[in-house]
Amino acid sequence: MNTQEFEELWITLNELYNANRFLEYIELSSAAIESAIMLEMYDKAILLLRYRCASYFQTGDLQVSISVLEQYRELTFQYGNDIDVIHYYILAAIYWGTFGHLKKSEELMLKGLKIAERIQHVESMGKIYNNLSDLEIALGNYQTAKEFALKSLYYANAFETKHDNPYTGIIHPKINLAVAQIWLEEFEKAHEVLQELLATIQKPPYSKVQLEIMNANALLYERQGRIGEAIDLYQKSKHYALQNNDLALLQTIYDSLVKLIEEQGNKVILCAIQKEYINILLEIQRENYTHVLFEMEYNDEKKQLEKSSYIDPLTNIYNRRYFDEKAEKMVQKAATKKQQLALMMVDLDHFKAINDRNGHLFGDDALTITATTLKEFFKPFESIVARFGGDEFIVLSQIKVGESAQTLAENLYKKLASLSLVIKDEAIHLAFSIGVSTNNKGQVTKVDELIHQADTALYASKRNGRNQITVFKQHIDIGND
Repeated sequence: MNTQEFEELWITLNELYNANRFLEYIELSSAAIESAIMLEMYDKAILLLRYRCASYFQTGDLQVSISVLEQYRELTFQYGNDIDVIHYYILAAIYWGTFGHLKKSEELMLKGLKIAERIQHVESMGKIYNNLSDLEIALGNYQTAKEFALKSLYYANAFETKHDNPYTGIIHPKINLAVAQIWLEEFEKAHEVLQELLATIQKPPYSKVQLEIMNANALLYERQGRIGEAIDLYQKSKHYALQNNDLALLQTIYDSLVKLIEEQGNKVILCAIQKEYINILLEIQRENYTHVLFEMEYNDEKKQLEKSSYIDPLTNIYNRRYFDEKAEKMVQKAATKKQQLALMMVDLDHFKAINDRNGHLFGDDALTITATTLKEFFKPFESIVARFGGDEFIVLSQIKVGESAQTLAENLYKKLASLSLVIKDEAIHLAFSIGVSTNNKGQVTKVDELIHQADTALYASKRNGRNQITVFKQHIDIGND
């Protein structure tokens, strides 16, 4: 599959998922994920895997869904960003909750919420508050569940407040809101919410969320004493949950059915339902995936530990160890594909004087703002940005077609030259010396050689008065056309 074919399939898959056409999404997504990984479009591969995991969950196939979750986790901790990590915590928490480990589920949700609040990602905050509402319902804390559902709907722009990128999941928090209202005996309000949700259900086959709407309506009938109507609706949702092999949902349905039929006193139907329920419980016992989740958690913690060993604690960018491990692979790939790379050594001028004059905290701020600026500047590029040590930073970046290392360095220099910090109402401007080398479109294949050349250029910048760029001139640096 070439890039154009993949992009066309990518558009189709997004449309299918957003239209809740989960079975069709599952059928087409496997080839697309393989192609995305092969084309090194890891951001799209991660999103496709997330949607595939959720699609299997929505159709009730938990076994396959968990195996996809493991793929998602692996790719996320290797190539993903903060939002991908948040979604991993959300998905993992849902599974822990599904298998009855509510405390563990809450712990994972709160991990995700901490990251979401730090980066102010509204979509993630909406999802997490919805899932926390789920947990509170399971724990019987219905007032708290209602508050969390309303908070989730707030982030979905269901009220007056508007967010630039709102949470898109309106249906789930409305189900939770209705269920909490039912248990709080706010029946009229719950009825109003459920009528709106029931209008979204069309013809079968029904997805998990549609069956959850039916079950919420059955719960309303049950709590209002409309036992016959409740049983009929539970039987209907049971039929489709069996088709989906949704064991977790079936356990909930059978719990209610056994209790209601027992109240009716119909022993023949009760006996049949109890036999069915025993079979479901035995299958749940056989298909217990908790051990898989424990293994995934162990691997998750291991990956996090590995990741932390690659991050500079002060500036929160990669450290020299990470650069040394990853740069060689990037240079070898560029040599194979004849790609133009630039390696830049960036030095914060007069750093010792800055520290001595303004204090170490100011010096830390200067390093941090430099690191953040470098990270943001190179985000559109395939690049590695790292703290090389002390007041030196190192960047290895692919140069875009039609550009040169000189142009890239000049654009970076302009960005860095605009940086300033305020102390005692005085703005102190930062200055930088930069040394640049290139791989001459793949002819230089050793990272050490590129570092040596960039370091030589950096010291030329310093000798010539600092606060300037020097490009190592052994190779003529032309645009990558």
